[in-house]
Amino acid sequence: MGQRFWRLGSRDQCFGGLSFRGWGKLTAIALVTQAVLGPTDVALGQESSAPPSAPILGVPQDPALWNLVNQSYGELDPAKLPDLAPSRSNLEAQVERFERYLDSSPTQGPAWKTFLRWDTLRKELAQAEPNPETLNDLEKRFRQNYSGLEYSPFVGVRDALSQYVQQSRVSRDPDTTMQILKNRLGKLSERMQLPDMRRDPKAMHDLGQVVTYMKQANQSPALVSSVLSKFSQPNIRAIVSDDFMRKSFSRPVDQSNPVNELILGTTILGQSVLCGRVSPVLIENPNQATIKLLMNADFASQNKGYNRGVVLNTTGRADVEACETLMLGEAGLMSLGDTGVDAQLSTSIQSIEHKLKIVRKIAAKQASKKKPQADAIGEARMEHRIRTEFHQQLTEQLAEANSKLRQAMESPLLGRLGVPKPQRGSWSNPDQLGLHWKVQSGTQLASDAPCPFPADECGLTLQIHETVVGNLLDPVLAGRILRSEEIDGYVAQFGEMAKGIPRKEEDGPWAITLNSFRPVETVFDDNLIKFRVSTSRLEREDQALPNTATVEAAYRLVQSDGTVQLVREGELNVEFTGKVQQGTRGVVLRTFLKNKFEQLFRQELFDTPIRWSDRLPEQFKDLQLCAVGIDDGWLQLQIR
Repeated sequence: MGQRFWRLGSRDQCFGGLSFRGWGKLTAIALVTQAVLGPTDVALGQESSAPPSAPILGVPQDPALWNLVNQSYGELDPAKLPDLAPSRSNLEAQVERFERYLDSSPTQGPAWKTFLRWDTLRKELAQAEPNPETLNDLEKRFRQNYSGLEYSPFVGVRDALSQYVQQSRVSRDPDTTMQILKNRLGKLSERMQLPDMRRDPKAMHDLGQVVTYMKQANQSPALVSSVLSKFSQPNIRAIVSDDFMRKSFSRPVDQSNPVNELILGTTILGQSVLCGRVSPVLIENPNQATIKLLMNADFASQNKGYNRGVVLNTTGRADVEACETLMLGEAGLMSLGDTGVDAQLSTSIQSIEHKLKIVRKIAAKQASKKKPQADAIGEARMEHRIRTEFHQQLTEQLAEANSKLRQAMESPLLGRLGVPKPQRGSWSNPDQLGLHWKVQSGTQLASDAPCPFPADECGLTLQIHETVVGNLLDPVLAGRILRSEEIDGYVAQFGEMAKGIPRKEEDGPWAITLNSFRPVETVFDDNLIKFRVSTSRLEREDQALPNTATVEAAYRLVQSDGTVQLVREGELNVEFTGKVQQGTRGVVLRTFLKNKFEQLFRQELFDTPIRWSDRLPEQFKDLQLCAVGIDDGWLQLQIR
C-alpha cells in the first residue's frame, strides 16, 4: 500500500488522525467498549465451519519465518504441554494466603469476598477440573478501577488465576489442542504466501494468535522467539526538533541579588542583576536522550566599598556562560552534576569618597594596585555563586518534573487493571530528540518497522502504531463477559468514556462475551482509523447466539474551527463466523447486537468535537496540528 501524507490547509478539511494525546484517546475510546462487549474460547478458540476459499499462493516474503512455521507443524508434541499441577498448587496457595489477608479485616474482608464472588471461586476450585471459562470470568473481577486491587495480595490471586486459565485451556484436552494448533499453523503458512501479509489485519491477528497459543502450549520456542524478535520495535514515538525544543523550552533569566562581600579587607555592599536566557542544546547520544542547558547572560552590579573611612563607588559587568548536562533515564531526567560557569568580570572605580584629598589619592593608588587581584577574587566568587544557584534551581525543577512523570507513568489504574508499564527509551542528536515506548508484554506483537512518514524538521512529531490499543486492553478485556447489570459499575469506574451503550429496560438482561484473544483492535490504513471488536457469544434473556462476531467501524478525522471530530465512514459492519443460527431467534439477536454497537460507534464518535487548545498545557496553547499521516499501520501527527 502506498504511503500517504497530508498537510492541513483549509479550516474544514478532512484528514486521518487523532488529537494531541493520540494514543491516550485511542485507549479511552477502546475502553468504552467495556460497556458493550464480552469474552471466552473453547479450548484455544472457535474454529470456523465455513470452507476456506482457495488462495493464490506465491513465494513467502519471509522464507526463514515461513520455514519455521512449517517446521513447527511437524514438531507438535502433546508431551510438552504444561503440567497443570504446579499452577494449580500455586493458585490454591495464593487463594489461601489471600483469604487469611481478608479475614484479618472483619469489616472490609466480607465486602471484598462478596465483590470478588469468593464463594463461587471456592466452589470452582473444589472441583477436580475447574472450568477455565468460569475462572477467567472471576479473574476479570480483579481487573477493575477500584482502590486496593493494585495491592500485592489481590495481584497474587489475579496472576495465579490467569496462569492457570491459560494452561488449563491448552492442557485439558491434548488431542483437541494439537489439532487446533495444526489447523492454525496450516492457515498461517498459506497466508504467509499471499502478497504483503503484514498489511493484512486478519493475517497479523492469526500470527499473533498462533504465537500466543504456541507459547502457552510449550511448543516451538524457536518460532515464538523469532516472531517476537521481529515484531518488537517501539510502537509509540515522539520526535522533537531542535528548533521546537529551543522555542518551547528556552526560558528568560532575570535575577536581582544583594551584594555583600569582603575582598582584601574592603567590605563591598550593593546590588547585582543577571539578565539572559537559558536554552536547551541537543547532544549526540544514540542510547539516551542528552540535553545541555546553556545560559547566556549579562551580569551588572553597582556597589560601594568601605575600608577605614574610604568609600569606593564601583560598577561591574561580565558576560556569563553557564551549562549543565541532563540525561533521560529510567527514573526521569537526571543531572550529571557537571555544572560549568565561565565569566569575565570587569570592574570600574567610578569615584572615591573621603574628606581628605591626600587620602583619596593614596586610596586610588592602592585600589589600582590591588584591582587585578580583587577582580580575580570577585570573579571566582561570582562563578561559584552562579554555579551553586544554577545547579540548585535545576535540581529542584527536575525533582518536580520527575514527580509529575512518575504520577503519569505509575498510575494506580495500570496496577488495578493489570496493564504492564510501557518500556521507555530515548535518543538524541544535534537536530532531534526522540522518545519511544514499547507497549508490549508476553507474546503480544508490536511494530516490525519504523513509521514510514518523515518527522517534522521544525516541530513535534507523534507516531502511534496500531498495536498500541490492543496491547493495552488485551489483559483487561480478553475473555471478559459484559453484563447489562454491570454497566452502571463501569461508568462509575471510568466515567464518561465508559458510557458507550446505555442500559435499556426494554432490552432485558443481556451479556456479551468478548473473544479471549485480541477482542479490541485498531487498524491505521488508507487515511482511516478502524476499530474492530470481536465477540464470541451473545446472550439475551433466555436466548443465546454462540457465534464469533466481528464489528468494525471506520472513521475519518475532521477538523473545523479549531476542533476535531471522528466521523464514521460508511455503515457499521457486523460479520459472523460459522453457521449462524437462522430464523427469528437468530435475526433478533443479530439485530440486537448491531443496535448496541450502533450506539457506541455513532456517526460522530465524540459527543462534542474536541477543541484542540483545551487539551494542551497553558504554555502550549498556541500549538497547531499541521499535518497527519495514516497508513501502513501508523498514525502520525505533526504539531507546531
